[in-house]
Amino acid sequence: MTAKRPSGSAGGAAETAVRGQLEYAYVRLRDAIMNGVYMPHQRLIEAEVTQALGVSRTTLRAALIRLHEEGLVEIEVNRGARVRAFSLAEAVEILLVREVLEGLAAVIAIDRISPEDLQELRENVEEMKVALAADDVMRYAALNGRFHKIILEAAGHEIVTRFLGSLQYPLIRYQFGSILVPGRRDASLAEHQAILAALESKDAVELERVARLHVANVREAVHKHGAHLT
Repeated sequence: MTAKRPSGSAGGAAETAVRGQLEYAYVRLRDAIMNGVYMPHQRLIEAEVTQALGVSRTTLRAALIRLHEEGLVEIEVNRGARVRAFSLAEAVEILLVREVLEGLAAVIAIDRISPEDLQELRENVEEMKVALAADDVMRYAALNGRFHKIILEAAGHEIVTRFLGSLQYPLIRYQFGSILVPGRRDASLAEHQAILAALESKDAVELERVARLHVANVREAVHKHGAHLT
């Protein structure tokens, strides 16, 4: 007797479930890498990671391939996967690309950003002042990330968002350390104030200039002091 094949709707539901599991594993593992749960050079042992994520080995392997394509994971034949570590030279090169994309995102956002977003940016900058006055570097770093996220979300450009997201992890340890460089804190705050002012005045040329300058100054700090930032 011939076994019945699954109906189209049943097959479609199963395929959707598989894709959902893959996306879940990919996002969870990517966030874990971004947040330092898995450190650079650390091996991702399948048995441990599948248990931590609650997914099958097949799903995990598919997620690892995706992370490998994004440059976050290295996969070695007969040795498995490990979290990729990025050199200072690579970080500097990545910041060159990020400079262009940050400038582009800001210009795209100029006609899309809402009054509510601008108000949140103003409040964010005021909180950055408070964080610097209190010498709270961790708080300042979080506010810095939020500032740029508001602009990126306002731009609403899927490709730019995806590219900038893929460039985030390699820079985490260097960008955080750059704020510790003498004189960089005050300069960083002034740069954020300039970006906000250009957004408010809808000056696209000035906005791209100051947005790119901000990343260029981070790159310079990383290049000059990078060996001491890790």
